[in-house]
Amino acid sequence: MIFHRIFIVFLVVVVHADYRDPIYPIENPCLAILTRLAQVSADFLNCAVTRSRPFRLCEGCVTSYGQLDDLVKLLSKTYSDLDRKITCQQFLESYDSIQLVAQMISFVNNIWITSFCNSCIASFHDVNGTIYSNLTTDTVDFFNKKVKFDLCLYNATGQIVPIVPIDLNVTANTSVCSACVTTYNDLNHLFFKMTQENQGVCMDLVDTMNYTRLLWSKIYACRRHDPDYMAVIGISVFIPTLVLVFYVSAVFKGERKEKKLSRRELTKNFFGFFFSFEKNFFSSLEKRLPRRLAANARVDTQTWLWSNLNE
Repeated sequence: MIFHRIFIVFLVVVVHADYRDPIYPIENPCLAILTRLAQVSADFLNCAVTRSRPFRLCEGCVTSYGQLDDLVKLLSKTYSDLDRKITCQQFLESYDSIQLVAQMISFVNNIWITSFCNSCIASFHDVNGTIYSNLTTDTVDFFNKKVKFDLCLYNATGQIVPIVPIDLNVTANTSVCSACVTTYNDLNHLFFKMTQENQGVCMDLVDTMNYTRLLWSKIYACRRHDPDYMAVIGISVFIPTLVLVFYVSAVFKGERKEKKLSRRELTKNFFGFFFSFEKNFFSSLEKRLPRRLAANARVDTQTWLWSNLNE
């Protein structure tokens, strides 16, 4: 009777046993990680799609990404065999041509990197299964200024600023523009500084700033900046005038220089001909007049020519 009961228990164990695990009856740690990877990656993709509009992926999905990152690091530290020769990374990524696990990890990392999430998430770490994250100083400052701007709009209009302001039905309100231009410029200048200092700006901030500019310029019909238009008009008139004066002066100067060169060339040719004529004339004159009179006449003629050379 006792043996009969033991045999029944044995049959139950055999029927419900899972022979897929190489280390039966202990669950293969790599398969346990694989199951957890499937859950976490699904959580991240669901979070990413849900927070794609408005874009809040970096701050909103850091928990699932941090959990996935911990599991990826665990793959290279955990072994699938008792001899500790095959890591879980090799076991899950290298033994098939499709490499679904490797492609899934690469896909998630690509979303995180191309969104420049590391520009707004300073750090994240796991404490007993809970992911704690910290925003960068500029990111905190940016969202604080955004809250001040939204509060200014609410005080000026009495309407709560929607997350996506495309469907907001308002009319042009000059009081909003004058009342909130300072807070808007503070936010805009900080964003511009971040674009200059960083190779890429977190997409959470980029999307927020894009909607803010849309709200400011299109919905409320405010100018993005408040420049001195008289200065702009003055510069617009001064620069073309300066260019015109330059070209006109260049034309007149070129004509004057050309006339001066033509006059000098004419004078040079004239005096060349005259000196040749003078040489032949005085040579024949010396033969007919006394040498002293001919020499005096020649000196007087040359003196007059040299004194009028530049005229």
